[in-house]
Amino acid sequence: MFMDRLTEESRAAEPVQPGRFNEKPEEELGARIQAAREDKRLTQGELADLTKGLDPENKGISRAVVSLYEAGTNRPSPRELRLLCEALRVTPNFLIYGDEQPFHPLNDEKRTGGRARSDAEGYAWMAYVFGTLHHNHFASLMAIALDLQRGWNKKFDHGLQDEANQRLLDVADELRERLQKRKSSK
Repeated sequence: MFMDRLTEESRAAEPVQPGRFNEKPEEELGARIQAAREDKRLTQGELADLTKGLDPENKGISRAVVSLYEAGTNRPSPRELRLLCEALRVTPNFLIYGDEQPFHPLNDEKRTGGRARSDAEGYAWMAYVFGTLHHNHFASLMAIALDLQRGWNKKFDHGLQDEANQRLLDVADELRERLQKRKSSK
């Protein structure tokens, strides 16, 4: 209950920037290094030794520095990130973003702050994008969307216009309230 309200309030305060990650996945870098290390059943010392063996300069990363990375106190340089990836057999994408393919189209919802569907700003963004489409493309996409939604229920959209109109009005009210809160908090 409290977390739901907190999430709602934070969304009201922060504007969505479509196309960008609205969270900071790099803040979980330390936790991902630790999880990858534990998955390999390595101690911090063993990981440090592995990085030394992989480093052409034979320096590696000390156990103390690995500990600082995992605690989130320090962050690795590109050279150290490479050594960690090689030692842990993970990609930089995984360590930084927590996802092997952060820019795959299926991950677009993450870049819009997870608001692509049931959120008022997600609806606004979707309405804007659909509204800018050429009318032939819009008609084609709507036909596909309705066919998918109908599935085996061929009468899915019969008589739903009133429900659709009401949902849009509710979303518009929600968006108006959020934008007003955001405006008043500045």
